[in-house]
This record gives sequence, structure tokens and C-alpha cells, in this order.
Amino acid sequence: MEFFAQAVGIVAMFFFIFSYQQKKARSIITWQMIGAMLFTINFFLMGEYLGAILNFIGFVRAVLFLQKEKLHTDSIGWLIGFTVAYLGAYALTFLVFGTEPTLPNFLLQCCPVLGMFFQHLGLRNEDTRKIRALCLVGSVAWLIFNCVVFALGAMLCETFNIISILVAFARFGRTPKETE
Repeated sequence: MEFFAQAVGIVAMFFFIFSYQQKKARSIITWQMIGAMLFTINFFLMGEYLGAILNFIGFVRAVLFLQKEKLHTDSIGWLIGFTVAYLGAYALTFLVFGTEPTLPNFLLQCCPVLGMFFQHLGLRNEDTRKIRALCLVGSVAWLIFNCVVFALGAMLCETFNIISILVAFARFGRTPKETE
């Protein structure tokens, strides 16, 4: 089962890496939506339920953000709602899933929550440079968590995401604002 879980994570990784090489915000979100669903499965199979829940929330977020104009997902209400969901998932880690409430665990479990928050801030933008910058912060936070829980596909994903974002900055950083 461990091998299968890691393999799913590696497949998910490719969707995220490819997403940051897209020129349009909508394309970035679409590729990340697929990757988030695969990472949901990956973390669930590993027994890392916070990672699974947060990635499922990320999948739902991407679906909604694809309807940004219709649903006004860039409004503060959506940000507050999703932030409550991220914090709720954090609380479930200790209250339901049995993670021992120690200071190191409190800090470690904060990393993916912060990652989701910064990625959310990024996806609210139309400017792909801002999307990449905020998602870069999110990737670093997720990388810390993934290294500790040894989610191989997710570790590689965040490492390559960071590299991919930096490459995209080099490729697209000199051009005017890129939108959908």
C-alpha cells in the first residue's frame, strides 16, 4: 500500500509542476485541481489525514475558482470561509485523528495550513506573477510538512514546484500582466 500511495503522489506531482508553466491563471488552477485530488488520495492512503483533508479542500477551492466571475471567489467572504475550513481541518487533526497535542506537532501541522492559506491568496489573483509568488510561500510550508511525514511524491512536488515557479519567474517575469 505504501508503494501505491507514493506512486499516486508522484503522479500528482506532475500536474502541479506543469501548472506553473501555464501562462493563464485558469490553466494553472485546472492543472492544480487534478493534482489536488490525486494528493488527497495519496495522503489518505498514507494515513496523513490533515494532508488529505486540506488537499480535498484545495480541490473544491480550484473547482470554485474556475467559476471566479460567476461566484466572486476572489471576495473576502470566500477567503474567510476557506480559512475557517483550513483551521477546522487543523483542529480535527488533534481532536479526531489522534495526533498527539505537543508543541512540535502543533507547529508541524501548521505548515500545510499556512501553505493552503498562501496558495489561496495566490489563486485569488489574476496576475500570474502574484499567483506564483504566493504559491511559492505555500510550497515552502508544504515542503516542511512533507519532509517530516516522508510523503515522497509531495516532497518532490514541492521541490519541483519551487524550481518551476522560479523558472516561470525567469520566463515570464519580464512580460506585462498575464491573465486568463
